[in-house]
This record gives sequence, C-alpha cells and structure tokens, in this order.
Amino acid sequence: MGIHYLRPDLLGLTVTAPRVDGTGTHTDFMNPAILLYEPQANGSLVLVGVENLVFRKAWEAAGHGAPPTLAGRSWDYMVDDPDTPTEEAHHFEPHYDQHVWFRDNANGNLEPFNPAVACNSWNA
Repeated sequence: MGIHYLRPDLLGLTVTAPRVDGTGTHTDFMNPAILLYEPQANGSLVLVGVENLVFRKAWEAAGHGAPPTLAGRSWDYMVDDPDTPTEEAHHFEPHYDQHVWFRDNANGNLEPFNPAVACNSWNA
C-alpha cells in the first residue's frame, strides 16, 4: 500500500489510542486526506496514489444512510474482527476508505491494494 501521509484536519482526528478515531467526512479526491508514496532505493518517495477515509460513526451522524461511492463503487468498509489475529482496520475505528492509484493496478485502480507498489526500499 505504500507509505501513507495523513491530513489530520481533513480526517477530523480526535484520538489516536487505543484506536484512531475522528469526525471526518471528507470525500474530495481533488484535495485528498491521504497521499500514498512508494519509497525508492535512493531514499526519495514517488507519489503512487491518494486515499480518502471517513469514520462510519461520523458519516452516519452526518445523515448518510449508505457508504460513500466513487465511480459507482462503494468505498471499502474496514472494521477489526477481535476474533482474528489480523488487525483488519489498521488500528482505526470502523471506517470507509477509498484508494485511487496513479500506478497501474492489475486489480483495478480503485482497489485497496496495489501489487505493483512495494516498500522494499523503506528504512524506518
């Protein structure tokens, strides 16, 4: 998925522990809340996509009865299942998110994962 750079103001972040939560209902992909970068071997980053994320509770409180959509596709719903060892929601409260990949994606440019993006060169 690459390295994510967030705009806390657009996400309306309110807490970061134990799970990230917020009031954000931002859906403008011309001014995205999240930029997706792929690290390069020389230490630089290449912008490979963008993402928006809305927290389900805030989205529903704003009067929306259905998930947000883009190009006729409902955004992905992410919620953790406490009965599995995997952290399905990436330590976020239940939310909808939508990726838009600039790098070709064999799965489709609106899918959550892009196998053509790697973090092999990232040094934390």
